[in-house]
Amino acid sequence: MTGSASPSPDLVGKLAPALDIHTADLFVIAGLPVPDELASAWPTSPRDVGSILHAALTMNAKQRSQLEALVRSLPVQPRTESAPADDLLDTPGALLVRLLRNRNIRPRPYIAWLLHTIGDGPYVSDSTIAQLGTGRVVITPQYVTAFAYLLGYRPADVVALTGVGPVVEGARVHPEHAEIAALAWRARQLSSDQLSYVIAAAQTIRGA
Repeated sequence: MTGSASPSPDLVGKLAPALDIHTADLFVIAGLPVPDELASAWPTSPRDVGSILHAALTMNAKQRSQLEALVRSLPVQPRTESAPADDLLDTPGALLVRLLRNRNIRPRPYIAWLLHTIGDGPYVSDSTIAQLGTGRVVITPQYVTAFAYLLGYRPADVVALTGVGPVVEGARVHPEHAEIAALAWRARQLSSDQLSYVIAAAQTIRGA
């Protein structure tokens, strides 16, 4: 949608289901502010949703089910103010980083490991992932494919959004990637206190 007139918020809301894209994500893709009621809780501190995904990926199926049930049980706490604007450029890498933020996942501890574990992303540092957003690191098809699995979209669709491909065939994808992506979406609006509560509970679940 870059280079064209921005669609209206009403149009974005109508298009999202037809395109099989989360409405909040389509606002990001369209370069529009995400409405407060749809926005993630980003930025939270000291935890973010990446911490929950890290915990989930170290659990067995029964434990992950308990963790998911806990996340589902927590009430959404609406934002009290809009999320801070970013200074990222209008690039494919920045789009992917913004979609991470739309799940309250920051390019900091765990993100490189998450991309590698879920979608066979490059074995790099967290700071390298952060630099995708600033344009200091060139995005490659391996990054795009890995992000797609973490974000919960078909790799071909993310290739189309970014213009960076082709899809990496034969990527070693985590068998529960869809479940993990869904968990990230369910947890994206949890507050800082709720995230800390979930992480503490996750430690208890794993130790039971």
